[in-house]
Amino acid sequence: MTVTDRLRAAYAAYAKGDFATAKAQGEAALRAQPTNPTILQLLGVVSCQTGSLRTGADYLRRALASGGDTSDNRVNLARALLDLGDLDEAARVCAEGDIAGSADLQVMQAQILKAQGRTTEAGWAYEKLVSDNPTDFNAWNNLGNARHEGGDLEGALAAFQQARQIDPQSSLLHTNMGRVLISMDRYEEACLILEKAALLAPKDPAPLLELGRTLTSINHLEGGLRALGAAARLDPSDPKIFLAIAVALLDQENSAQAEKALRFAIKADQRFIPGYLNLGILLEKANRTDELRSLIAAAAGAGLAGDEIDYLRALLLSRDGDRAAALDLVRDLQSPAISPSIKAQFAGQLADRLGRTDDAIRFYEDMNAAQAQSPMGVGVDRSAYQRAIAALDAQTTPAWFAEWAAPPQAASDRPAPAFLVGFPRSGTTLLDTILMGHSDTHVLEELTIIEDIAKSLGDLDAIRALDAGAVADLRARYFAELDRQAPPPPGALVIDKNPLSMIRMPLIHRLFPDAKTILAMRHPCDVVLSCYIQNFKPTEAMASFLDLANASRTYDRIFHYWETCRDVLPTDVHVLRYEAMVADAGAATRPLFDFLGLDWQDAVLDHQKTASERGFIRTPSYAQVMEPIYSSASGRWKRYEPHMREVLPILAPWAERYGYSLD
Repeated sequence: MTVTDRLRAAYAAYAKGDFATAKAQGEAALRAQPTNPTILQLLGVVSCQTGSLRTGADYLRRALASGGDTSDNRVNLARALLDLGDLDEAARVCAEGDIAGSADLQVMQAQILKAQGRTTEAGWAYEKLVSDNPTDFNAWNNLGNARHEGGDLEGALAAFQQARQIDPQSSLLHTNMGRVLISMDRYEEACLILEKAALLAPKDPAPLLELGRTLTSINHLEGGLRALGAAARLDPSDPKIFLAIAVALLDQENSAQAEKALRFAIKADQRFIPGYLNLGILLEKANRTDELRSLIAAAAGAGLAGDEIDYLRALLLSRDGDRAAALDLVRDLQSPAISPSIKAQFAGQLADRLGRTDDAIRFYEDMNAAQAQSPMGVGVDRSAYQRAIAALDAQTTPAWFAEWAAPPQAASDRPAPAFLVGFPRSGTTLLDTILMGHSDTHVLEELTIIEDIAKSLGDLDAIRALDAGAVADLRARYFAELDRQAPPPPGALVIDKNPLSMIRMPLIHRLFPDAKTILAMRHPCDVVLSCYIQNFKPTEAMASFLDLANASRTYDRIFHYWETCRDVLPTDVHVLRYEAMVADAGAATRPLFDFLGLDWQDAVLDHQKTASERGFIRTPSYAQVMEPIYSSASGRWKRYEPHMREVLPILAPWAERYGYSLD
């Protein structure tokens, strides 16, 4: 065959996608004419398309040097070099060509500038392209991406809107618009755009993944999981989808399914570091430190290293008691896979336990700032919860209570639960662990049954209007939900622990007038500080704790309402002080078991054994309850007093009211 024949055969095979034949014919032709730029170009393109980028780049360099200095060859060579990460040479290949005369070279130059992190210059390059050709969809889309990366969000959105006028059916464009709206904290609009993107490309998992993440970030967990489940069905090999599913499941407090999702992510890609990171955090929170140790070893065996694995090592160092080494390891980690609020809280906890108070407060400030800037944080009104409690307080009066309809004549055949309440961080997790240690108790860990019933009733005044039948129906609903979510063993005393149910006392008393209530009490200053240094999800209630002043006002409002309820409602309450419990758990809790009508059992004092058997603990105290009872958290606020001076006047009356001192 002549060289012409071989070239013709090579091009025909290439057109059919038969790259092996195209390559063989091209190599045979090249042996006859080793400097033929057409043959070199063909072999360069075929090599790049079959993944042999370096070989392809070598052929394309030879094509340029052998008289084939065309824009096509320069674009192909620059693309290969860009994919190889050889950005400087790629930029030089473009710059030495006829950029002014080739739109393709201009596009490639802009892509290289973007890859080099020179987003402003990339934006200028794309602006020239759209100026030269205002109907170039790709140029407008790329301009939008460059502006987004450069922080020009309004400009990015404007570019995408121009692109949408050219091609309103592009799913990719709508996905890019959604990402910009997310960066602008316009989450509801972003979800609408991403839903449109998913409809335009029903077989593309990318918009569904972005939609699921966004819905999860604003606490629309069911919708987020639906979108992510659809994405996983389209691409069951993408570990990022399973990671997003795990995040949503963790927000639902479904740790068992979240763990399965994370293990799917690692199975899909054994080098997917975010999967190891999040699984390790879950294992540590579940007090499964031996499994965390094994996971770190497995990551090392897979050749994984870096900030994410160092974070897991820091968790393990902390559990092993070497907090100084853990803090040294974690404080400067920068991985985008590590939540900045979670990292800052962990560093703050380590600094606090090491007595480095000034360092700790700086870390906690960083933690709360990150939460305030999160999708949920930017959309929440931090004073709304206080206003809602103030409205409850104004309605709960003796005259209002006197108008209640008569309760049912016959009580339910099931005894009333006891309710464990208290301001968050008042020792309720330690106390519920002690209560769990009794053979005749069944402790509910922050189920939302009472809260859900309250929300379904709407206004507080609905409680006054409930007749006997409605009360009986709601009580039956409570027990039906109890049996569905956490069925108690026969004869066990149900203890419904949910700290902020202390603002639901009218409803509790209406449904269960004979219920016993336990109030966990702790020094107001310690409680407010402890809430401030916890990494709560910024819901309407928990967003109160993003700054000390607002946290103190929330404490003041809640306890004012608690006292109103005590004055109005004939409730049976036992107060247990955290400080007494950590000083002598037996002496502090014996009267509590008498109050509940339960015989004393020494097993209740082995709270560490009880904690190890209960598995995943939902509250921020998951690690502390695995340790011996210690009193170092009592009076901790004194170390932070310089940072709390402005809030002490708010808390001082409550400290005095409950027998605490500020001295």
